[in-house]
Amino acid sequence: MAFRLTQKPTFVARVDVETPNSKGGFDSSHFLCEFKRIKMEDHEQLIKEKPSDFLPDLIVGFTELIGPDGQEVEFNEDSLSALLAIPNAVIALKNSFWEAVTKAKQKN
Repeated sequence: MAFRLTQKPTFVARVDVETPNSKGGFDSSHFLCEFKRIKMEDHEQLIKEKPSDFLPDLIVGFTELIGPDGQEVEFNEDSLSALLAIPNAVIALKNSFWEAVTKAKQKN
């Protein structure tokens, strides 16, 4: 497939979250997150920042994220804030974002 110079302004990546459980292990779960694409100058700046500083500006949606009532959570400011208050989720979001960006960078 030929590379397109013009791309959609966002992309979707799978976010795999590992959460400690009561048995001394971890439970694995996932959801899909839609991130804004960044330019090279943004990439260089974001590397220096903490995930909690840049993730709120890059996340524009998510799906397959389940709330306490067992229903899919609607993307909005409150649900994003709740998600970003969970350390395991922040680490997983950061890893997912950088993996998607660096894989795309390596393929080009």
